[in-house]
Amino acid sequence: MPIHLGPLQALLDDDLVNEIMVIDGQHIWVETTEGINHVGSMSQSDVALCTENISRASGRRIDLLSPIIDARLPHGARACVVIPPIAVGGTTISIRKFPERSFPLTAFGNSRCVSAIRQVIANRLNVLVSGSTSSGKTSLLTAVLQSLPSHERIVCVEDTAELRSTHPHIVRLQTRPANSEGDGAIDLQQLVRTSLRLRPDRLVVGEVRGAEAIDMLMALSSGHRGCWSTVHAHSAHHAIQRISSIVLRDAPQWTQQSVNELVHSSIDVIIHVERTRHRRHVAEILDIRGEIPVPLFCSSTDD
Repeated sequence: MPIHLGPLQALLDDDLVNEIMVIDGQHIWVETTEGINHVGSMSQSDVALCTENISRASGRRIDLLSPIIDARLPHGARACVVIPPIAVGGTTISIRKFPERSFPLTAFGNSRCVSAIRQVIANRLNVLVSGSTSSGKTSLLTAVLQSLPSHERIVCVEDTAELRSTHPHIVRLQTRPANSEGDGAIDLQQLVRTSLRLRPDRLVVGEVRGAEAIDMLMALSSGHRGCWSTVHAHSAHHAIQRISSIVLRDAPQWTQQSVNELVHSSIDVIIHVERTRHRRHVAEILDIRGEIPVPLFCSSTDD
């Protein structure tokens, strides 16, 4: 379905713009390689029209009962819209664009870094990609998908479909919110469980942040190999704590020791990505299979 976003459309079509942000229901900001800048304003009617078009194109409702949309637009960008009274100053819109073409692994590090990632793929290790917001987790995972053997079957589950791949055998599943009656919701935990019945050679979970972490870790600890996922964290070591805290939040009856054992029996390697002013890159690759984590790559000592 085609979509037009009024005053935002020109920015959406501009290859130099990475993200478009509307705050207080009028002010337009954009992020480019030069940083974040205020570029203009828009009327309340234009904001309302953009919100309606995003809602229609994504098939997701937005109203007083469901004041937040987090959805993928037809051209591949991800849109998040929050309306009042949740957005206090006025409707907030954030549209994150993704490159038309996927970056190769070589865009994320030097030869030692790329070699380490390819070895991780070849050895079918289970990997957790960590990083902060907009650090390059999705971009790296997209590059990895392009590098997986063509004879393997990949099942990819996401909250909002962002990953792109030209792999010949990939099954993509996306969550669905409840309808106006509160029925029909399909969450990421359900999709993870479903994915295991679809005979994946590799399972890819776009981002772990809820109860799906338990199902994913249980699946990986029971023999699923070569699987990838992402998590928000500020370092490779913090990623281990982060995934553990997610599990404990949704399974408070578990002990910290049992959660730690599950994490270490499921995840083999943490790949941490960071964003600097000019690029997104792999900062660290950490092997956590032993009692003491072993760095496989560190950009601060290798570049």
